[in-house]
Amino acid sequence: MKTIRSLARALSLVAWFAALFALSPGIALAQEFQKVEGALRPELPSVPFVAAAYGFIWIAILIYVLAVARGLSKVRQDLAELRRKIDGAGPRP
Repeated sequence: MKTIRSLARALSLVAWFAALFALSPGIALAQEFQKVEGALRPELPSVPFVAAAYGFIWIAILIYVLAVARGLSKVRQDLAELRRKIDGAGPRP
């Protein structure tokens, strides 16, 4: 059991060093400055995306509420039917 733990610990250490080694050139490249030449590109307007996201969420909430209300009405119908059956059966001898 100790051997498995020590092997797992060694493999974990090797994985950390491999990840650190693999990411180190990316970190160095990310810190380089690049001069912007020419005109700036226009950014995407965020208003349509935010509106679409809110619309999707509200529609999803509305569908969920309608599904729950439909299920609740079905449960109420089943409960009323069960009460009628219980009342119709009368007292047991």
